Amino acid sequence: MKPQLLKSAIVSLRPIESRDLPLMYKLENDTTMWDSTAMVQPMSRSAVSRFIDAATGDIYVDHQLRLVIEDEQTLASVGFIDLTDFSPRHQRAEVGLAVLTEYQGRGLGREALKLVEQYAAQMLLIHQLYAYVSPNNERSVRLFAHAGYRQVGLLDDWQQTSEGYKPIILYQKLL
Repeated sequence: MKPQLLKSAIVSLRPIESRDLPLMYKLENDTTMWDSTAMVQPMSRSAVSRFIDAATGDIYVDHQLRLVIEDEQTLASVGFIDLTDFSPRHQRAEVGLAVLTEYQGRGLGREALKLVEQYAAQMLLIHQLYAYVSPNNERSVRLFAHAGYRQVGLLDDWQQTSEGYKPIILYQKLL
């Protein structure tokens, strides 16, 4: 029997729903994560709600897919894993991951990454995933390195911050 692609004993991944508004609002407005994203201002609840309502869940329409990470032990929604900048022609996508601080360090992000890789390879036929990671984000650096992503570049002065320009690491994994 084939295992389920979006579920393991540790986590399950599911499409976003309107009930995920509080979680998405919290994570999108967590300023400690903004150095890892393009965020420069808070998102309103109505903007988050519109994003959720507009998502079709079809990566070929939206060119992105946001999945909720659920802890299989507590059934709590603990974060998101995204496939963005999807290129159907080149069969690649950027992967992004955010887990609530109180759930970090439990292997949930690592397991979610493994599940989304399997889904991307087997169902979407994606050839490669890549991620941009701040060198200061030690957890993400370890996560992608241990998940078999290769560091294929260091982009100098890639992100402007209040402390000046910072580099970013480009990781890539062929599926």
